[in-house]
Amino acid sequence: AVYQDADIYLLDDPLSAVDAEVGRHLFEECICGLLKNKPCILVTHQLQYLKAADQILVLKEGHMVAKGTYTELQRSGLDFTSLLGNEEEEEQPQSPQDVPPRSRTVSEMSIVSHHSSVNSIKDGDHLPTEAVQTVPEESRSQGTIRMKMYVKYLRAGANIVVLLFAGLVNLLAQGSYVMQDWWLAYWAGEQEKLSSTNSSTATNGTNSTKLDLGFYLGVYGGNLLHTQSALFLSLFLCFLLIREPCWFPAGLTAATILFGFVRNLLLFSVLVKAAQSLHNSMFNAILRAPVRFFDINPIGRVLNRFSKDIGQVDSMLPWTFTDFIQVFLQILGVIAVAASVIPWILIPVLPLLGLFLFLRRYFLQTSRDVKRLESTTRSPVFSHLSSSLQGLWTIRAFGAEERFQNAFDAHQNLHSEAFFLFLTTSRWFAVRLDGMCSVFVTITTFGCLLLRDQLDAGSVGLALSYAVTLMGMFQWGVRQSAEVENMMTSVERVMEYTELESEAPWETKKRPPPGWPSKGLVTFDGVSFSYSNDSPPVLHGLQAMFQPQEKVGIVGRTGAGKSSLVSALFRLAEPQGKIYIDGVVTSDLGLHDLRQKMSIIPQDPMLFTGSMRKNLDPFNQHSDEELWNALREVQLKSVVEELPGKLETVLAESGSNFSVGQRQLVCLARAILRRNRILIIDEATANVDPRTDELIQKTIRDKFRECTVLTIAHRLNTIIDSDRILVLDAGKIHAYDEPHVLLQDTKGIFYKMVQQTGKQEAAALLEAAKRAYDSRSRPSVANGHAESADVNLVIFETAL
Repeated sequence: AVYQDADIYLLDDPLSAVDAEVGRHLFEECICGLLKNKPCILVTHQLQYLKAADQILVLKEGHMVAKGTYTELQRSGLDFTSLLGNEEEEEQPQSPQDVPPRSRTVSEMSIVSHHSSVNSIKDGDHLPTEAVQTVPEESRSQGTIRMKMYVKYLRAGANIVVLLFAGLVNLLAQGSYVMQDWWLAYWAGEQEKLSSTNSSTATNGTNSTKLDLGFYLGVYGGNLLHTQSALFLSLFLCFLLIREPCWFPAGLTAATILFGFVRNLLLFSVLVKAAQSLHNSMFNAILRAPVRFFDINPIGRVLNRFSKDIGQVDSMLPWTFTDFIQVFLQILGVIAVAASVIPWILIPVLPLLGLFLFLRRYFLQTSRDVKRLESTTRSPVFSHLSSSLQGLWTIRAFGAEERFQNAFDAHQNLHSEAFFLFLTTSRWFAVRLDGMCSVFVTITTFGCLLLRDQLDAGSVGLALSYAVTLMGMFQWGVRQSAEVENMMTSVERVMEYTELESEAPWETKKRPPPGWPSKGLVTFDGVSFSYSNDSPPVLHGLQAMFQPQEKVGIVGRTGAGKSSLVSALFRLAEPQGKIYIDGVVTSDLGLHDLRQKMSIIPQDPMLFTGSMRKNLDPFNQHSDEELWNALREVQLKSVVEELPGKLETVLAESGSNFSVGQRQLVCLARAILRRNRILIIDEATANVDPRTDELIQKTIRDKFRECTVLTIAHRLNTIIDSDRILVLDAGKIHAYDEPHVLLQDTKGIFYKMVQQTGKQEAAALLEAAKRAYDSRSRPSVANGHAESADVNLVIFETAL
């Protein structure tokens, strides 16, 4: 935005997602520095920044209630002063974070979390430049499609027995079809013999013998037209014309049609099932893929495989594959009959076959890689379109529509170039095949003329028929084989995703005991964590224990590893070391058993397209009464009751028909319903106003009193009354103690973070920490027994 050098700047709370020191640095150096001569409109819940404003506009329920300078509004006696509360300060601000969901805290992004924490950023220092990791290029195979890929494709549709049976049916179907050619030659031979016999009988004055035309037509017509279901036509000819049973032609015709039907049905069922199996395998692999996969693969790549590649495997490949198998078997059948009837026709066939194969190999070396290139260049189109739709408001705000349109055109042109190149290579191949076929038919025709004295009519007819048929089959067969190999690149790309590295098993033989965890004791024993094997660790040898029912705040600089600690707890990647929950090693459990026993309220509230009921209770484990009670606890009952379908109301995509604060409250209601002993709050109040923040904090204190609560926060006022504070720095534990105790160390990170919020806010935080410290009951040992602050509680010291 600053680089844009605009005339007016609209700032929608951009500093809320960073810690106090970074926020102060950005406010002073950027907003009050680089933009000091620019009109800036800052929308914020962070009231500490208001003293630097020239004009302040106070809104309530969409209406302006006050306008003026900071001093004027303080003197006005309106709600402005009470709204400020104890957050007024003399110096510079703290860093609560109320950023919209699209401006997620940098430390929350798992890509960034791969890097170690940044040291304290002093005034004038540069912000870390390692926060952005480039996305690697999409992988692309090279060379021929290996036979193993074809085997995997077919095995995805059926087992080896079914495949062998399908092969046998194809051979039988082709064998019965070849009988039509044999019958044609036999018919011609019988006709020639009959002509000779009739000539001799005519000389002797006897009656001539007529050929049973119906019998031969029934057999030949049934075989010739079997693809058009001519069984009944052939039988009709047999029985009508010769008036007697003709079992041989009828059986041959029936076998041809039966085997052809079973062949097509079986092949299509196998190939369609293979496509379905590959889709399901890829979908399951995506669901089981670790988070790291989605960090390095844009959504466009995934959509490309699920749309275009699966579309090829679903619709085009079964037809082409079946056609290729049939044509290939027909070529073998024709060559076999030709070799037995007119062997000389093989003289031009063999060299042309070699030329065909050479041309096919030469063509595939280019077209196969061009097809892969076309598939790869399609992914940026999907990615750019998806990102443009997600950031449409930003594009329009900066007037960058034309630039993004040009970028889309560039991606589309690149894909169109690859696709057009693929089409032109196919046409190049087709033209040369047509030319070779014409040459072969010409050679065969002139060969028949030269050998007309040695050939009978049946052989000449069969030779010319084979010349046209064989070359058409050769041309189409070679073309279809090339198409199959080109389409197999889609199978290759789908197979690549079916073999993705997956997370640990969802369920293992070792199941947690019933009612686990009953206490909520969490122990980190030498835990180190990285998001992948080739990335540096972001946590280093953590040694900590979170007691049952303890409320622990987790703080640290941006990128210190706070969210990585949560990732290790949920095993988004496998940590080194051991994490215990109530004495059970989490790495021994299945992911479902582990994750369903912990609740999390994320910084970016996630709602799914579907009913409100499904968002609250996706597995239908709770009654309507429980759902309404949970909504009442978070003060959303009245909001949901006003919806047209109440609990059955279908939410918009990502719950966009709810505000960010309301979506956060839905996540809180979801956690209340789960009733888990462990709750993780990942900067849940970063996107909400102070009133919703207060509601969330109150609900957490009331409803999760008996739970172990781990809270990641930049807003120090939300965790200052925690039982203990865990301070992380560069992936290591810097300090872990009660807030008041940590604040006694004036050189500690936590003390510096408090001081960076400003004098008055720091004083308020110190007072709150002291008050919480004094309110806790601590037994003091005297005269052999320990007495607590509660006079009704006496803990006696005993010896065993």
